[in-house]
Amino acid sequence: MKKIGLMLIVCAMVLAAFSVRAADYPVKSIQLVCPYGAGGLTDIVARFVADKMAKHLGQPIVVMNKPGGGTAIGTGYVAASKPDGYTVLINMTGGFIVTPLITPNLPYKMSDFIPVGKIITADYLILVNKELPVNTLPELVAHVKKNPGKLSYGSPGIGTVNHLVMEQLNSQSQTDMQHIPYTSELPVLTALMGNHIQGAAVTAPFSLKYINTNQVRAIAILAEKRDPLIPLATSGEQGFPELIASIYNILFVPAKTPAPVVKRLEETLHKTLRDKEVVESLEKMDFKIDFLNSSDTQAFLDREVKKWASVVKRANIVIK
Repeated sequence: MKKIGLMLIVCAMVLAAFSVRAADYPVKSIQLVCPYGAGGLTDIVARFVADKMAKHLGQPIVVMNKPGGGTAIGTGYVAASKPDGYTVLINMTGGFIVTPLITPNLPYKMSDFIPVGKIITADYLILVNKELPVNTLPELVAHVKKNPGKLSYGSPGIGTVNHLVMEQLNSQSQTDMQHIPYTSELPVLTALMGNHIQGAAVTAPFSLKYINTNQVRAIAILAEKRDPLIPLATSGEQGFPELIASIYNILFVPAKTPAPVVKRLEETLHKTLRDKEVVESLEKMDFKIDFLNSSDTQAFLDREVKKWASVVKRANIVIK
């Protein structure tokens, strides 16, 4: 009985000390891992949110880019890190949902993470090289069919939504645009402008300045409604109602991170996304603020797994 009592006292002391540490969080800088290359949409959001959240938390948040492996490198790094709230992941649809669906023997599972909260969503556009003689999706399909095996498209990597969208287009229209993977949307657009690739699905926020300066041509928005910042017909209006896609950014921490720490990060993220300056800045870049708390984000992710699992199966995408 004495041993049991002593054990209970020790456990209580450990828990008490742990609670104090959680309440004091953070006491040092936080590392925010972006599993995409610098300059892409997720990197932009990561740096913007990190700067604002750091001011509320009173500690620096340092963004670290760890691209590669369909985001498996950066995501795996966070999964293996200490669950203390000082290593946080930002990821999106393709990296967090699709990569585990198409990559066997990953060193981590989606259940190795707790979502802190959903940040933003953004619609996709279909872009083409400005010299390509097409202005609509039907015209693109017709042009590809007239030039079999000659056109290619780029994406930030195998299994990204950018990749899946173009494979959906290939499948639905029976075309053969070849896939060339890059590390983020920036090199995709660079390749598109240089005519190294002829098409790509790229997020609206990242495409805006290239469209407005006539460096690339947008031919469709993959959304149910038109975008006020980009007067462009939707995919549905052009005869492709199933070709609808958007991405989101979500913050994650390792699964065993203490609940008070997760809550502190969740509340800080929510506070950041209600800031007038943040709202105005993100909306000007065509990001749609779409905050969900930790539990609602998990429910959302569960639905997303079902949706994209069926797309992956139809496209038969597997990393070997």
